[in-house]
Amino acid sequence: MSTANTTPFDIAKQALAHVGRFRTPPTPNVYEVWYRYVEGVDDIIANLSHAVDHVNAVSVEMLDQLHDQYCVPVEVAGERMADELISEMSSLHSVVQKQIQVGADFGDSINQACGALSEANPSPETVSDCSKALLVSNAVMQEHIQELQAQLIASQTKVENLQHELVESQRATMTDPLTGLGNRRHFEVGTRKSIASDNRESRHIVLFVIDIDYFKTINDTFGHESGDKVIMYVASQLARHCPDALISRIGGDEFAIIVDVSDYIQAKELADTVRKFFASTPLKLSESGKDLGHVKLSIGAARLRIDDDEQSWFVRADKLLYQAKDGGRNSVVVEHFR
Repeated sequence: MSTANTTPFDIAKQALAHVGRFRTPPTPNVYEVWYRYVEGVDDIIANLSHAVDHVNAVSVEMLDQLHDQYCVPVEVAGERMADELISEMSSLHSVVQKQIQVGADFGDSINQACGALSEANPSPETVSDCSKALLVSNAVMQEHIQELQAQLIASQTKVENLQHELVESQRATMTDPLTGLGNRRHFEVGTRKSIASDNRESRHIVLFVIDIDYFKTINDTFGHESGDKVIMYVASQLARHCPDALISRIGGDEFAIIVDVSDYIQAKELADTVRKFFASTPLKLSESGKDLGHVKLSIGAARLRIDDDEQSWFVRADKLLYQAKDGGRNSVVVEHFR
């Protein structure tokens, strides 16, 4: 990765070296991902480091997905949608202003008619002229009301489409393409929301950091495609066991879960249940039928404290994860709390 003294030229050379090493075509998207990887963008490092350092294989599809997620600024899509929304609101504003003017003109016509008809013994011609004027003004008013209704319906449809597009755009930038879980950005948003929660003092919000034990061995023995399937399997089972939790894949074979529990005992039981399920469930490759053995997990868990920030909470849980690994792996270390 780059250092503070690394020049853009040095980063570019290292990025091109990665292009050559992994035989990925030097398209603008692919090159930008490698450049950002060498530059030290955390999200890209978290998603690429495992493939680079352990699997030694990186696909163009993976790089394209990372480019869409992390190299195209979210602000670009947001600005475009904001511009479209402003344009739509300006158009609608013009129609409304026109309707206001038509309404004022209609009011003037009514006032004039009332003034003429309020005179003593108005002539039949006056009554007839007033009626015709009111009919004409009413027709103009109705025409513009219909125009406004049509514009409102069209604007409502467009705004709903923009809203849907914005939701999909946000979902895409926070979804891990391999597992369908949240990605690191999703995790960071989740931690910020937990910390900003108004009632965090009265809740037990626990962060589980989970790592697959000896995952490199799985890749080395069965290939990175099988390794990807194991990651997908682990992701699906974590989602099944923790349906009400915020679950993210934050690195190659590392996951994070943020969940509310009633007490320490429930946190420990949940972590143990997850670990025991994987440790007792043998896996086979669907194509060849080869035994993969049992997937074993190490889990560290820390409760959100009142003085925690995003970094301190994660660092504490991560240290507990390494205690679990140092204690022999396939184990759980949960921070005690009341």
